[in-house]
Amino acid sequence: MTSPVRPTTSQAGVWLLRSTALAAMLLAGVVLPAAAPVVASEPVASEPAPDRTFRPLPALAGGLRLSGESDHREWPVYLTRTQAAQPGVFELVLTSAVSVMPEGSTLRLAVNGQTLGEQPIKAFGQPQLLRFDLPPGALQPGLNALRLTVSQRHRVACDTPSTYELWSDIDPARTGLRFADASLGLETLPDLAALAPDSRGAQRLRIVQGDLTDTLALTRAVGVLTRIARETGISHPIVEVSGSARPAPGLTLILGTPTELRALGSPALPQPGNLTLVEGEGGVTLVVAEQDQDGLDALAARIGSGDLSLAARSGSADGAAALDRLLPRPVEPGTTLTLADLGARTSEFNGRLQRTRFDLRLPDDFFPAETGTINLSLAGGYAAGLDPSSQIVVRVNGEVAAGLPLSDPAGDVFADKVLRLSLKAFRPGLNSVEITTQTETAADRQCDTLAALHEPPRFLLVDETRLDIPAYPRLLGLPSLNASLTGGLARKAGGDVPVYVPFATPDMLSAAATLAVRLGMDMDGQGSVSIRVGRPQPDEPAAVLVGAFGDLSPAALAAAGLDAGRLRAAWSAPTLDGSTPQMVNASNPLQRRVVSLQSISRSDPVMTGSIRTPQEAAAAQPERSLTATPGSSDEVMQRWLQAHEDRDLLRSTLSRVETAVTGLFVRPDSPRQPLTPGTTLVIAQGRPMAETGGFWTVVTAPSPAALSIAVEDIVAPGMWRQLAGHEARYDMQTGLVTTDAGAPDFHVVTAPESAANWRLVAAGWLSGNPLAYAGLLLAAALCLALATGRALRPGGQVRS
Repeated sequence: MTSPVRPTTSQAGVWLLRSTALAAMLLAGVVLPAAAPVVASEPVASEPAPDRTFRPLPALAGGLRLSGESDHREWPVYLTRTQAAQPGVFELVLTSAVSVMPEGSTLRLAVNGQTLGEQPIKAFGQPQLLRFDLPPGALQPGLNALRLTVSQRHRVACDTPSTYELWSDIDPARTGLRFADASLGLETLPDLAALAPDSRGAQRLRIVQGDLTDTLALTRAVGVLTRIARETGISHPIVEVSGSARPAPGLTLILGTPTELRALGSPALPQPGNLTLVEGEGGVTLVVAEQDQDGLDALAARIGSGDLSLAARSGSADGAAALDRLLPRPVEPGTTLTLADLGARTSEFNGRLQRTRFDLRLPDDFFPAETGTINLSLAGGYAAGLDPSSQIVVRVNGEVAAGLPLSDPAGDVFADKVLRLSLKAFRPGLNSVEITTQTETAADRQCDTLAALHEPPRFLLVDETRLDIPAYPRLLGLPSLNASLTGGLARKAGGDVPVYVPFATPDMLSAAATLAVRLGMDMDGQGSVSIRVGRPQPDEPAAVLVGAFGDLSPAALAAAGLDAGRLRAAWSAPTLDGSTPQMVNASNPLQRRVVSLQSISRSDPVMTGSIRTPQEAAAAQPERSLTATPGSSDEVMQRWLQAHEDRDLLRSTLSRVETAVTGLFVRPDSPRQPLTPGTTLVIAQGRPMAETGGFWTVVTAPSPAALSIAVEDIVAPGMWRQLAGHEARYDMQTGLVTTDAGAPDFHVVTAPESAANWRLVAAGWLSGNPLAYAGLLLAAALCLALATGRALRPGGQVRS
């Protein structure tokens, strides 16, 4: 059934609500004064207690906007036996574009491959609440797969560009499962996967220890949380380091001796050598006890394996497959994947533009080069009578990689139509692949929107369509955020990756622990992360520095290619001494905005465009041009110089050759882009000293409070996948991530014993350096000519 709800918490409305409330506070004279750093513990205003009968869904890398004429989203959801035995309801709050036609747009829910219901979309103008009753047996104990599929049609337009106006946004705070009984009924360690995420799909994890300067104990706890996150399917981990065992949502981890547990106020005191789960109001506490620190190290290392396994793999096969797609592992050479493996389903489509998306993760040492292709073998067909402009276009990471015209007037059915996607189009880490099918007919020009709903299918895509992964070169290129943050740092470090903080404060330790758990999840068990206080040595092979701008030295910033003056100019807050607003509750969205605005600007926050949505703010940014203003003296001079160089063909040609040859030996420094007024976090990489082999990654923000909050945001799967190149910047006001996509400065050999890999690496390097390739061919031809001449010279001429 459906019912309208108030439009105060739709995704677009959240930004308006936050900023309107902030404006009201400022106009009323309510100010959060700056003071010494305070642990974020109490809210400024009272908040309603969380609804424990409602279970939100985990965060997705693909976001929550259903766009175009057909789209889908899928979540793995783990339930305990207590939860699965209850009658449940799936609730969904949706906000759609005004162009979505209610008569022809529907949303369908499937659980574990079984369709349970379909409802019309009437979410334009105000959010729409949809409820699906789940029959007994629909949900299983263990993993389940929830899949939403949307079909949307335009109200008035029938051309292909109008399909980009169709969208429906899912509100993560009000979308999920509702049960009558709020208790979890935990029985085993894998049941930790049943913990509900928060309103944005993040899982709150707390480490409780008495001495915050004990980095060995903190590293031990981070290792346990990393294994829990990886095995139970936590896609967005947020870690808080605390000194007290107060009740809190999510998972709280306490490790210690009996004396330490009593001092911390642990809710349970298990016998040494044991652990116990304590279910409380809105959260669960895992208590681990041992006689001494060595025993704690040994017991903590066992968590996640053997009799203490965390693997949440029971339940339906669809649920296990959905979990694999939520946290994908790298694909190996020789692998064959079908669209069914990647989450797509066979579909018949009668619209104008169908888009099928999936993610493909490649290892951190994948070397992008023109050494081969990933073959996409399409299975499907198209109807007769399509316009000649109809086509299939495949995009990889937003760039066109291959295409296929649908030009046969009689239509066609194919089972193995191969499109070749160059390996150069992919990158280490997560890659987005989109198959777009444009199918227009003469009837679209007449544009009878209601009659079009009953037209026969125009296109068929079968989920047996497959991708064949070839042998690809393995060579780790650095700096590269997308390569290093998905396992490359562990490979560079040879195992353990140290994360340094300048001071052991709760904010900095929480930010470091959050980043450490996220890094450890992508290492796939091939490395570990440790927390340390201080500053790394210049020859540290793969160090991560996490700290507020005022706490990092200019030399540390310069090691990652950051200019301290550039950051100081952008973050010209009243103080950069780490001061934070008092009584900050980091989980409150309004106070998060106050922290971000107070940390990065002297100006009135209301005048910074903060009442726009992220999309509106991005659209409102003026286009910047690298050319001078038309009609200015600089523009006239530039035009004359260009005309003069174009006339001098010889000089122009020699200049291009000189640039190309110089590029073979000296790589010019990539200019760093300016910071926007709302930039809240900067992540950059570089080498402190090229001759020492050290490599540093710096994560910095204007203040400790802004650092803690911004790191929480950046580890979300949709943000984490955007980190690439030498430097990334996160703007908390707009919610956008910008990057400097420079080429790696150096490479790390990861497969030294493989001659086949060396051949692929050499071929890849030559494919990217055509002048070097031509020079080698010329040198080889010259050597052959000299050798031939030398061989023929002694024989002379034979006379009869």
